[in-house]
Amino acid sequence: MNFIQQPMAIEKRSMEIIAPYVEKYAKNEAESKVYSRIIHAAGDVEYAPIIHIHPEAVAAAQRALLAGCDVYTDVEMVRTGINKNKLASFGGSVHCLIRDEAVARMAKAEGITRSM
Repeated sequence: MNFIQQPMAIEKRSMEIIAPYVEKYAKNEAESKVYSRIIHAAGDVEYAPIIHIHPEAVAAAQRALLAGCDVYTDVEMVRTGINKNKLASFGGSVHCLIRDEAVARMAKAEGITRSM
């Protein structure tokens, strides 16, 4: 059995597989990229019909990123997957506070998860 071993080739092939599931839901190229990334991250094309993107969401996110906003996530794998150099070139940085001791204390005190 032949396996694709180059990361970029794997990603390209993954996006080719995902594309038919996205095309009837995404309204434009920018939305298509967001849909594709969500599905790629989840590993489940069944997400396509349940994803809903506000018409202004992509443009608002782009403006925020270009203005140097910071990105917060509660998942280390997401933090790892963000291009920190590119984000820094706009003035932003990425943070994951899931392991932060203050967050853990607050969650315990309030009886909630650290993600909350």
